[in-house]
Amino acid sequence: MLLRRNLILSLFSLYLGVSASAEPAEKILFIGNSYTGGVRKMVTELVQQSPHANAQISFINPGGKTLEFHLKNKATVEKIETGKFDIVVLQDQSQFPAVFPDRFQKAAVALHKIIKRSGATTVFYETWGRRDGDKMNKKLFPNFESMQKALSKSYQSTAKKCRANLAPVGSTWSTVREKNPKLGRELYRGDGSHPSPKGSYLAACVFYATLFDKDPRKLKFTGGLPEEEAKLIREVAYSTVTNA
Repeated sequence: MLLRRNLILSLFSLYLGVSASAEPAEKILFIGNSYTGGVRKMVTELVQQSPHANAQISFINPGGKTLEFHLKNKATVEKIETGKFDIVVLQDQSQFPAVFPDRFQKAAVALHKIIKRSGATTVFYETWGRRDGDKMNKKLFPNFESMQKALSKSYQSTAKKCRANLAPVGSTWSTVREKNPKLGRELYRGDGSHPSPKGSYLAACVFYATLFDKDPRKLKFTGGLPEEEAKLIREVAYSTVTNA
């Protein structure tokens, strides 16, 4: 009798498509520009090879745009309001939060309010400083460290003001540069600004830990990186997100 009952329960579970390891299907929207577009493929692939493979991820990432642009853009606002998302990730133009922190925060707070009204949770995507500093603002940010400090401060204070979550991609980037300078330089594409596949993998690991509250060290997906480099990135991502 017991065997028959267990068999019936097993068949019923299969009929419903229930799996003991299945995760809920989160609906996530990324809003940003080329720094979001640059990690789009890697984030999607990493999630597809994780227990959250059923998550639905959308992207709005026109190049060079600021959060001020997205706030004024009817299509972006309508997408937030009608998309029934669980999480909305916000990323500003790579220099803007460092150069214009007040304007960044004003637009970010306004978008956060729209996101909150829609029933979704806001996550801020903290970006990284340019490899050799900001050549357009040399006096302000002559090197990576000075630019990263300003970016992190701006994103962290805004996330705190909104009581929102932060994906500390830039902070993780900084630590990897310290631990492995060669790998740190290889996180960038040739322009010293946009993410290479290694930088995209770093971002994807941080998002996995932040969005799903899961340990990226347990991931088998390496994004095509040498295992030793992928392992270091996963470990730093876990440590940074846990201590953020």
